[in-house]
Amino acid sequence: MEKILEPFIKLLDNPLSDFFQLIGFNEDISKLFTASILAFILWLGKKLYNHFKNIKTAKELVQFQYSYKDVKQKRDLFIPTKAQNFTPTYEEEPKHSTKFIVKKPLISFFIKEVFNEKRETDKFYLILADSGMGKTTFMINLYLKYHSFFNFRRKYRLKLFPFGDKNIMNWIKGIKPEEARDTILLLDAFDEYKALLPPEEPDGLTGDERFRKLLDEIIENVTGFREVVITSRTQYFPGQEDQPYELKIPRFGSEGFHTLAKLYLSPFERKETTSYLNKKYGIVKIWNHRKKRIAKSILENSPKLMVRPMLLSYIDFLVDKTQIFENTYQIYDTLIKKWIEREAAKRKHKSEDREKFKRDLYDFSMFTALEIYKKRKENNLINKEEAKAICDANNINLTEYEIMGQSLLTRDVSHNWKFAHKSILEFFVAKEAVKSFDIYCELVKSNFTGWDMVRVFYDVIGHWIFVNGGTFDMGDDNIGSYTKPKHKVTIPDFYISKTPVTQKQWREVMDNNPSYFKDCDDCPVESVSWNDAQDFINKLNEKTGLKFRLPTESEWEYAARGGNKNKGYKYSGSNNLEEVGWYSGNSESKTRPVAEKNPNELVIHDMSGNVWEWCLDKWHNNYDGAPADGSAREIVEGSSRVLRGGSWVSSAEGCRSAYRNALHPGNPGNFVGFRLVLVP
Repeated sequence: MEKILEPFIKLLDNPLSDFFQLIGFNEDISKLFTASILAFILWLGKKLYNHFKNIKTAKELVQFQYSYKDVKQKRDLFIPTKAQNFTPTYEEEPKHSTKFIVKKPLISFFIKEVFNEKRETDKFYLILADSGMGKTTFMINLYLKYHSFFNFRRKYRLKLFPFGDKNIMNWIKGIKPEEARDTILLLDAFDEYKALLPPEEPDGLTGDERFRKLLDEIIENVTGFREVVITSRTQYFPGQEDQPYELKIPRFGSEGFHTLAKLYLSPFERKETTSYLNKKYGIVKIWNHRKKRIAKSILENSPKLMVRPMLLSYIDFLVDKTQIFENTYQIYDTLIKKWIEREAAKRKHKSEDREKFKRDLYDFSMFTALEIYKKRKENNLINKEEAKAICDANNINLTEYEIMGQSLLTRDVSHNWKFAHKSILEFFVAKEAVKSFDIYCELVKSNFTGWDMVRVFYDVIGHWIFVNGGTFDMGDDNIGSYTKPKHKVTIPDFYISKTPVTQKQWREVMDNNPSYFKDCDDCPVESVSWNDAQDFINKLNEKTGLKFRLPTESEWEYAARGGNKNKGYKYSGSNNLEEVGWYSGNSESKTRPVAEKNPNELVIHDMSGNVWEWCLDKWHNNYDGAPADGSAREIVEGSSRVLRGGSWVSSAEGCRSAYRNALHPGNPGNFVGFRLVLVP
């Protein structure tokens, strides 16, 4: 160990260390100052080297639409790219989950193997990934790494051209043949090649035919280069994932044709995401601590691997936004809108065209998701004709190229289309389930099998909340005898309505409105007895084929207290009733529209105040002998039924989550309503 440290110790014994000792510092302090100065010099040297390297590279690339800021960001925040032999688009599907996937560091693979003259390799390489996965970042860093002072394998020239530059073919053709033989060509973002757009004068070609024709022309123009690497979105190159894409260019001096050797960019794993955030916000930069914490929270709320690169691409926008992202739905909603904005900004010059394109692309995504959902028992795919029919049927003005090239869809070997990220498909299905109760009923009947993210999204925006079961302390020894004794109850999973049944919902089932406070569709229905609620439930069950019922008293209290997210609040969602409920102190002596106050921990509204809510149980003066399994209490004397939650006319005390009341099942009152439980 001493021999290893000896050179470093000698380095500290220098005139600078002697100087510190001369001005009065002892030997150890002098060496500490010297070490600190040397470390600072090394750090500054590295920063300056990277700075000038970025400037030099940016000057070389600026003519091709790469700015210094862009180059610097993609270099400073770069996480070494990995690639694999199988598209990650399908990894979450059961039939592909057992497929053997080989991942490799991509830049070292190219520099050490592909660009090595001693190793015979393929000539053309194709790097595929879905939108936002980091194709351009990879190309810039491959360019930088190859030109690095420390790359002793560098023997050839490397040129990087983006297909988004309208002069790309002129730049390529401008390289002399004798130079091309020793030039490696990097061609970025084939999907942004302007020539793929349908011409104003029809050329008689389909989108696929035009694509193939242009690809052949490009390959013809680059065959003289030593190696060619092309990046593109996955949907432009459907085919067997582990097979190369065959070209029409014959190999020189051998049988067969050249191929595009395909590799797929791998999504970030957790440790790579952490590394990215550490690079972006620093490990010890206190001033970035809040942003880093928010960014981590956003990523943790979006567990799907395929979406993480897109999230990281827009993380500044998400972190700096004034909105606080409290759930996965809000994150996806913002992410998708931001992605569509980026596509519109790249495709449409005029602001009015841009806004219309954004609306059309969003609507197309929604209708396509609905169509795929309808076909879910067959597959999660649509074909080109079906996609075009969706546009025609819904007055969506998108061209075939825009449908297949700028949407969130990707293509398979049979030229069918699906969402590149299944969780995004599920986002749109969840939005549709809010509007269509039939779709939600179908999902519940299947227990959301294969659609787990739909339930996650729906819990935020839908009318029903899935409540994970658990054990809790029911009752309160401090309120009164009715709430004693406090006791343990174990609740199984259940669904509960996010709000009390509204006047509109009642009218849609019963064709009448018994409420005293009428002309308020979004106010709770009231003036309904326990028996009236049973009539409503029977008709709803008959209409939907599902099983609805009133909540048991223990289910109601478990949900009101926040379920397994219980924070111990006095009222449902807060210790301040003004925040969560309408009661005698703020209701102005009437019911109020549901969901205007803050929800509780489970995103359930109006469980404190507004209207008392019927429960399934018969009333008993205390909890002696009460069920401990979450079931309703039925075997007791008397006929009164339990009411919970308080109402617009109640005091604050009557709105506590533990408070209980009762009423005869035949008695209505303009302070009594109900909410429902849905049994899977």
